[in-house]
Amino acid sequence: MSISKHYSLNTKISITFTFLGLFLLIILFVQIIPNMQEEQREAKKNQIENMITITNEQLKLAVKLLLHSRESEIIELKSKIDVLINNKEKDLTKKCISYTKEEAKKVLSLDEYSSLKENKLVFYKGQQKHMCPQNAKSILYLKKLHKDQEVVFKCKPRSFEVKDINLESNIKNDLQKTFELTSKDHKGKINLIWINTKHKDYETKPLYDVNDENYNMKYCLSKMSSSSIPQTGVLSAKQIVESAEKSPILHDNGNTLTWVKTLEDKEDRKLLFITSIYTKDFNRDFTSPLLKILPATLLAFLIAIIVGIFIFKRLFKSINILTNISKQVNEGNINLRSNIKGKDDIAILAKTFDSMLDSLEKNIKELDNKVEVKTKELRSSLKEKEILLKEIHHRVKNNLAMTINLIKFQKSKIKDEKTKNSLTDIQERIFTMELLHRKLYESKDINSISFKKYVSGLLKDLHYTYGKSRDIYHHLDIDDINMNIEYTLPCGLIITEATINAYKYAFLGNTGNIHISFKTNNNECTLTIKDDGIGLSDEIDVNKTKTLGLRLISSIVKGQLFGEFSYIKDKGSIFIIKFIYIKS
Repeated sequence: MSISKHYSLNTKISITFTFLGLFLLIILFVQIIPNMQEEQREAKKNQIENMITITNEQLKLAVKLLLHSRESEIIELKSKIDVLINNKEKDLTKKCISYTKEEAKKVLSLDEYSSLKENKLVFYKGQQKHMCPQNAKSILYLKKLHKDQEVVFKCKPRSFEVKDINLESNIKNDLQKTFELTSKDHKGKINLIWINTKHKDYETKPLYDVNDENYNMKYCLSKMSSSSIPQTGVLSAKQIVESAEKSPILHDNGNTLTWVKTLEDKEDRKLLFITSIYTKDFNRDFTSPLLKILPATLLAFLIAIIVGIFIFKRLFKSINILTNISKQVNEGNINLRSNIKGKDDIAILAKTFDSMLDSLEKNIKELDNKVEVKTKELRSSLKEKEILLKEIHHRVKNNLAMTINLIKFQKSKIKDEKTKNSLTDIQERIFTMELLHRKLYESKDINSISFKKYVSGLLKDLHYTYGKSRDIYHHLDIDDINMNIEYTLPCGLIITEATINAYKYAFLGNTGNIHISFKTNNNECTLTIKDDGIGLSDEIDVNKTKTLGLRLISSIVKGQLFGEFSYIKDKGSIFIIKFIYIKS
């Protein structure tokens, strides 16, 4: 609700009507789409079942045609053998062996002999090893040549050529073309299969097992099938047989629909036509009902939006003018006016708004004039203060310089070296302050100076005073930052005290090095003063010593910088001061 406060009135009304229209459309879709989807599913299911029924009838005719073709082949083969026997041709002895009935009883196996039928061809296949049709091992033919003479002919099947018309292959192709009319749903697979109803696994185990041999006693997949294995999933042979001519079976966790049709029904085996369709394929190609009604719906919705925009634009013209004027005023352009005429509520509101803008513009002009006058006064006052502050720095610098000169004059009259050294130390501390005020006086920014330049000038003076005749070198590693007087002066005094101590006590000879480092990380500052002298005595605690220089450093660190002071003895003295720099 809080987001809607940022929209204009006409936008809110437009959004309200848009959402209302969408809500009504959603209700319409919820009512219509499920029914349309169910109708599509039912129509698709009927289409597939009709195609299966048509294919089933074609298969029945194909089976009859194959049986008739087989009978025709047998008649043709019998005719050829009879011609060879009647004409006593030599080819007969190459293709067949003749026995008297008594001889045949001795030569032929019991199965072969018992299968003999007078004046009929018998295709002897031997013992049944699998469900599929097996090639004949021999052709047996019992024929009466004379009234009392019966002769048994045992012929080789491959010796006789029967015209091969590839009937089974042609029937398979024709059936496949018919079934491919719905291939988008089931990939056009035909499963024509004989099932052994007497097999031990008939009821308990799935019909198909990946370990099954191509030829087995459970089932036989016809060559007219499009697949090389049964498409039956985990269904058992009994489930398949019992679902014949009924509604499709839903199995494999609801992923597969299977139709079963019976082509041949015998006591020990059944010839079935099985079609399995994956439900994902069945549901995949449905034309979305939404796509059917969406174009007309979107067109109507678009027309309604266009008409609504046109009407609202006319109704809210004055409101839009006021809104745009308000936005311009909010951006600082207060010289615009709505100039809306009329006597309705919006016109009265617009006139009042224009009057308020006139008054506001007048007040702003007066305020700008007052601000300009006051700004000039403040600039003049600030300039005077800067001049006065520079004058203060100049006078302090001069006073400190005069003090230094007085100390030098006094030193020239004193003969005691200890007193002279004390005055020199005081002189250098005063110089530290004098140098700071001198830099501030010379700086354009009277509040801060370059710390790097300040330290460099300070060390030059210290070297001139204490190391003029000695080979002591300064090494600076200082971040070039500007610091105000509250931090620069304490740091300068600390550097002065530590450097003077190094000049006086650190170096036994006339050579040495003093390293001064100043690093900043955000507001954290670290000042490190290091020399390669003899270092302090192990008994000295820098935070508790009575030595004036160290006490002064510790006092400045804790009392003015509010930092930490530590000492490390490592090939000389290392003084580390850490504090937080707060810019004023």
